[in-house]
Amino acid sequence: MEHPDYRHIAQAIRGTTDWDDAVPLPFPHEGADVYNLAFRSRQAAHLLGQPGYRCEAHGHSYAAEPASDGTADCDIKDNLEFRYPFLRGHSAAGDGTRSRHLIILLHGLNERSYSKYVPWAYQLWRQTGAAVALFPLSFHVNRVHPHWGREIKQHLGRRQEVSRNENVHAFNSVLSERLDTHPERFFWGGLQSYGDVVDLVKQIRSGQHPYVDPEAQIDLLGYSAGGYLSLGLMLADEGGLFKDSRCVLFASGAVLRSTHLSTRLIMDMACEISLMKLFVRFTMRLASPRLAHWLADHEEGRWFRALFGEESERPRLEARLRELAPRLLAIANSNDDVIPAGAVLNTMQGLHRDTGVRVETLALGVHEHPFVCPDYEQRDRRFITEFLDVPVMGAGFEKFIAAAGGLFKRG
Repeated sequence: MEHPDYRHIAQAIRGTTDWDDAVPLPFPHEGADVYNLAFRSRQAAHLLGQPGYRCEAHGHSYAAEPASDGTADCDIKDNLEFRYPFLRGHSAAGDGTRSRHLIILLHGLNERSYSKYVPWAYQLWRQTGAAVALFPLSFHVNRVHPHWGREIKQHLGRRQEVSRNENVHAFNSVLSERLDTHPERFFWGGLQSYGDVVDLVKQIRSGQHPYVDPEAQIDLLGYSAGGYLSLGLMLADEGGLFKDSRCVLFASGAVLRSTHLSTRLIMDMACEISLMKLFVRFTMRLASPRLAHWLADHEEGRWFRALFGEESERPRLEARLRELAPRLLAIANSNDDVIPAGAVLNTMQGLHRDTGVRVETLALGVHEHPFVCPDYEQRDRRFITEFLDVPVMGAGFEKFIAAAGGLFKRG
């Protein structure tokens, strides 16, 4: 596998501020074009801060749910209007070519940059010929409030004052404080991301996407948190939008109760405890009426509960996994302490190992940077600035791309 200058590509994307949907960054030596396409989320009605809420499907109204820690979630403009990188083969300007195959790549929790995903997107395109959309999750990457980055010291200071807290770090302080204060954000942000991807696919199917054919094959690759979103999309298959899609879950798929989310790169311990209390231990006791309704009476909510580890939903989950098995692949990491490989097997292959879902296990680096850092003893700088350690992790990366590309390629 040849490796171009990924850093050059990533820096060019980050360094370009004046984007036009019709004008890509050309990388003719690599044979690729990268666009940064505008998108507007239509899912703000779910977010905290609304004066009231309405479930039209069931005819229920709910009281206001204010955010107690600053700007209302529903008013953060950067989360509602943003751009996403779109990589495809280089084409002559204005030739009108639309891709017949698209891979939507969904990233992990507490991600601040697309940079580490540039090698993934590039090699997936080289392997399959598919265009690749790097789509940001709610309140991640470029969908964050600009003030958060300028206030990290204040967030960190408050997290350090939380009694008996562990894994407190500047990297995770903003997300930890936001989710610890309002753990329900974990679901509402996920629901917004779910709706955004559904809307993106609807845009394509209606012929409104400038670079993807309405009849294109659309596949999903979800890493970590993005894997749960990808699997949720496949499980629910809203409107049949994903009935022919294939999906790769990477370092993802274990039920939430079997994960260990507290690390200096994801969230601190107090935050993890708050999430586990709400979504695993005492869900219906702690959930607001609106959240309880969504988790009990909405298809998306029930699948989320199944992936949280709700045992009453296990038979339904395993039955659906059997249906999806030919179009699913889970890639687990034997060195992953956050989402352990054994826990991925337990969920994806089922209690009796009879779902038929294929799970491949690779020996990679740590969960957050599987192709860069072999352990957590690495300097902080490596976790932020490096994309791919070819001498140490290149073989594992190539196996990952070969496995994913093998599922995505047709014929």
